[in-house]
Amino acid sequence: MYLIPPESLSRLLVVMAVTVVEMMNFLDPLIITFIQVALVIGPLSLLGVVLLLRKIEKNHPERIRWK
Repeated sequence: MYLIPPESLSRLLVVMAVTVVEMMNFLDPLIITFIQVALVIGPLSLLGVVLLLRKIEKNHPERIRWK
């Protein structure tokens, strides 16, 4: 049983990110653009690392230990 259903968790994260960006209107537009790019690239790179580790684990299970 989840406190927040998984399908609505992604929507919640998007709403939180948009709210934070809207609250930063006093910042320079270049800084806001950097933060928006980091909000997209960060989770994608983490997903890429997890997928890479799963692929390595599939081929060489002795090299990766999930805890």
